[in-house]
Amino acid sequence: MGKVNKSKPGIRKRLLRLHLFIITLTVVLFESIFFIGIYQYYYRNTEDVISSHAQSSANFAMKFSDLSPYNLKNSLPDMIREFKMQGAEMQIVLPSGKVLASSTGFLPEHNIEENILNTASIDQPSVWKGKNPGTDERIMAAVVPLNYDGQTIIYFRYVISLSNIDHLVQKIITIALAIGVSIIFVVLLLSKALATKITTPLTQITEASKRFAKGDFDSSINESYIGELGTLAKSFNDMCNALLQHEKLKDQFVSSISHELRTPLTSIKGWSETLLVGSLNNPDEMKTGMKIISRETERLIILVEELLDFSRMNNEAFHIEPNKFHVENLIKEVAEQLEKQLKKKQIELGIHVSDYIDLIADRNRIKQVLINLLDNAIKFSSPEGKIIISCYLSGNHCMIEVKDNGAGIKNTDLPNISNPFYKPNQQTTGVGLGLAICKHIIDLHHGRLEIDSTFGQGTKVTISIPMS
Repeated sequence: MGKVNKSKPGIRKRLLRLHLFIITLTVVLFESIFFIGIYQYYYRNTEDVISSHAQSSANFAMKFSDLSPYNLKNSLPDMIREFKMQGAEMQIVLPSGKVLASSTGFLPEHNIEENILNTASIDQPSVWKGKNPGTDERIMAAVVPLNYDGQTIIYFRYVISLSNIDHLVQKIITIALAIGVSIIFVVLLLSKALATKITTPLTQITEASKRFAKGDFDSSINESYIGELGTLAKSFNDMCNALLQHEKLKDQFVSSISHELRTPLTSIKGWSETLLVGSLNNPDEMKTGMKIISRETERLIILVEELLDFSRMNNEAFHIEPNKFHVENLIKEVAEQLEKQLKKKQIELGIHVSDYIDLIADRNRIKQVLINLLDNAIKFSSPEGKIIISCYLSGNHCMIEVKDNGAGIKNTDLPNISNPFYKPNQQTTGVGLGLAICKHIIDLHHGRLEIDSTFGQGTKVTISIPMS
């Protein structure tokens, strides 16, 4: 037979159990301390009062009364009258335990136990608590000896009923227990409300995560909870938003890649078929087809290299290899590489280098950045436009600016322009990785890449790289 998996109690039940245990333990401790205090206040105070009265009465009787075995019987009424205690029965007892006289006028039929009498002294009266054999009533008795010539001739015994005290203490304990139970009940209700308040966002997060697991990335929960719960809710919503952006990025990536791959592949396939079925004696057609195939192949190579760089960037496998090179020479090299594109659109390129700068950086990666920036400037510049590349020192940084007077970028697009796969105009070529890769390269050099653009007037891209 298979094992039956018992579901563990949820957080709400655990919190309720924990709160119930803590509050119950606290109430029990306070009730115990209170009960001990009640006992000390009523029973111990009664014991102290009756003992003190018995001791002072015995001392006074031995000093100022005519106490002797010869006139004892005649002195009993006077001693009862002078040393009795209000609210208590006073008894005069012989050493044998027999009661000679009582303030109530009724003599008990039983004798007082001798061991109780023998343990009493003038300095320390003997106190006894128990039940009255005749009435079965709880009583407290204090016994003190009276001596004559070193011998105990009688005992003063004071007896007080504990019925009223017991009734009062029981009433107080009942009220205290009722208050304790009420406190536990009220706190349990508050704990339930608190547990619900704590677990509600957790339940919402659980439900949202289930929807999230099914692909519903629009799930969000209330962030108005206080403390760590609000932080947790906000973190979950941020995670959902981030993953939603990644999902959109993935869809955009697939769409962009599909579009960018389809166009050159269609051109290559079309011209390949044309050349296969065409006449080999037509050199112009052959030359045109090979140019298009070469250009589209080069376009595919650039696209694949961008994708590889983006993959390395995400996997943190993108490294730089710094070396020393002259910046002006690199700028001129990039300009020569893109000279055909500049001439095709009749764009004027100006290069202004104000300082002799030898930079320690990854030359190939900086060249990649400059090619991308200049290529974008050419792409978005109007025919017969103008592009200026400037290089100068600012403090301990090498500053390179690429400025054009082309189409510019809208303010709504500017904050996202360097995000991967972001394209303000979906009709333009490329997958939108160039600026993202450029920014990552500059970040690896501990520099900055800033874009300043005015729509319809042009764009200026500034890169700042530390000299050391």
